[in-house]
Amino acid sequence: MKTHIRRDGAAVIVSLEGKLDYETTDLLKDNLQKLHDEATIGQVIFDLGELQFVGSSGISAFVQTLRDFNTRAVSRPRYTNVKSEFRRIMSAFDETGSFDFWDASNRALKSVDN
Repeated sequence: MKTHIRRDGAAVIVSLEGKLDYETTDLLKDNLQKLHDEATIGQVIFDLGELQFVGSSGISAFVQTLRDFNTRAVSRPRYTNVKSEFRRIMSAFDETGSFDFWDASNRALKSVDN
């Protein structure tokens, strides 16, 4: 899994691509910690459109990493282009309703600007 981080106006977009497995979750955790440590971070949008589901290995660690980021974020992160299998699994692990799903990154970005 690769993590791409870019700024778009007041938002930071984190795009994830490739296969999700247990080993790649640690790299994601490190990248998100660096992102969280930046003082100028505003709205964060996760684009999961290019992420491939490859089974249960690492999914709980992946979801926990995102949940941990959600609790530390200044504003509630938005998750876009989330495939149905990821949405079901993320929702199953989400007792607190911390995942805010959007159908497309551009719609999530427009809502940040308004």
